[in-house]
Amino acid sequence: MLSTLPKSWLPISAVILISFFISACQSTPSASDPVRGSQATNVPSTPLEIKVVVVTMFEIGEDDDDKPGEFQMWKEGQNLNTRYAFPMSHHDIYVNEDTGVMGIVTGMGTAKAAAAIMALGLDPRFDLTHAYWLVAGIAGVDPQDASIGSAVWANWLVDGDLAHEIDAREIPKDWKSGYFPLFSVKPTQGTKETVQALNGEAYQLNTQLTKWAYELSKDTALSDYPAMYELREKYLNYPNARKRPFVLIGDHMAAATFWHGKLLNQWANDWSDYWTNGQANFVTSGMEDTGSYQSMIYLDNAKKADKSRFMVLRAASNYAMQPDSLTAADNLAMESGENGYAGMQSALESAYSVGSVVVNNIIANWPQYKDALPYEAEKVTPDEDTLHELMTPSAAPVDAKLSAEELIKSLKLCGHVEGGFYRQTFKADHRPVLHTENGDRVNMTSIYYLLSAKSPIGHFHMNRSDIMHYFHVGDPITYYLLNQDGTLETHVLGPDPTQGHEMQMVVKGGTWKASKISTTGDYGYGLIGEAVAPGFEYEDMQLGKQTELVSSYPQYSDLIKKLTR
Repeated sequence: MLSTLPKSWLPISAVILISFFISACQSTPSASDPVRGSQATNVPSTPLEIKVVVVTMFEIGEDDDDKPGEFQMWKEGQNLNTRYAFPMSHHDIYVNEDTGVMGIVTGMGTAKAAAAIMALGLDPRFDLTHAYWLVAGIAGVDPQDASIGSAVWANWLVDGDLAHEIDAREIPKDWKSGYFPLFSVKPTQGTKETVQALNGEAYQLNTQLTKWAYELSKDTALSDYPAMYELREKYLNYPNARKRPFVLIGDHMAAATFWHGKLLNQWANDWSDYWTNGQANFVTSGMEDTGSYQSMIYLDNAKKADKSRFMVLRAASNYAMQPDSLTAADNLAMESGENGYAGMQSALESAYSVGSVVVNNIIANWPQYKDALPYEAEKVTPDEDTLHELMTPSAAPVDAKLSAEELIKSLKLCGHVEGGFYRQTFKADHRPVLHTENGDRVNMTSIYYLLSAKSPIGHFHMNRSDIMHYFHVGDPITYYLLNQDGTLETHVLGPDPTQGHEMQMVVKGGTWKASKISTTGDYGYGLIGEAVAPGFEYEDMQLGKQTELVSSYPQYSDLIKKLTR
């Protein structure tokens, strides 16, 4: 549904005002949304196990099919269709009960976010003890570090509100600001003393988990729009601000005041440096995340949640300061006008496309990641019962069917951005590279690729390279190819050539491809291999946007709508 975003945006002031009224607008359940647990006292006998909680902060209007805020893409893209009443917070909860993914909307500001996380953590309807938490929202960005549309994984959360302040009209002449740290008596510059953030001035997240999420998602293709290019070009002295959107690691400043401008941008850098003893680099600004994480600390103390599984991903909708050609006031007025933020559309898409890579991977590897963090999963030693089971000869016949879960685990597959599961098995990096118009590429790469009844669609996408597909085992997989001449080809890759199945199939570069498996097949999955030449790189892959594909292939609009996100 990424392509359904509007070309223009409400003024940011309107966005904020509308968001304050969302809880009232959404108090009546939609007829299409099944409602569970209308009261918190309706506790199921077995709490629903949640694998991932996606935390968003605002939604502009309805949750579906209108101008999206932070929540809408997650609801649609992750099929969060079961609604749980949540009167003790800003917005009802939505869950995909099959995958264990939950989405919430906290409301804007530190207080609402902290209250929502705490209320959820204490809700007896859900088992959150092993859940991963992903904050996925928009933010301002320091143009010294990144461009609008970029997605930033945070190691540090720094609070910009806990401070002393003297009105600027009353500060001593040698002070650069009247805003200075708690327990000091004047602005602090370049102190060499170790600072302890004992009152929530700064929090360090699980840096190993941040690094894992970044490595998994760093090659995600991010959207770019003409208005973004025009704005980027104004930041002449900021090379990173002029780049196309990209994924990076940086640190986040949370403050209830919506601040803007070059001087405050420098303050945010100094403040982050001070409270983390030089470890944090301010990159993104928002409001809520220190409050959310403080609630996580308390829930962790109560054994209700695991704070080491908390991740923050912020995507840049606007720059935190003006370009050299404008004043801070003029720039803020332009961004708050009729067109809003130039990077808003891209930022919403980036938060989903980058975050969903991580969410899908966690779901695909839940048997390993439930009890061990992803970067530790391969180090986990099976318990005695599991070891005994592995060493006991099986009485099952030799041709017994493996389950999708067994294949995913044994082949070490992880979630793919297009849907399904994969693992790269070969990369020809021992041979000379090929020089292509898009850069140097190895001669060939190869992967396993699996569709299952729980993830039955490989959504429309295009690769620049040619790909040979080899059927391995399971149910037949139907492929739909949209050619450049406007024709549609349908192929069935499967095990039985007497039924018209192909056991090998080539898809040439530049062809739109989607795949689908029956959810009621004999096996519940189909496993293939793919050889890609020249070798695969994410920047050579393009995910299909529904509106654009329908415009190019209107005669196949029904098929495209079913096989795009």
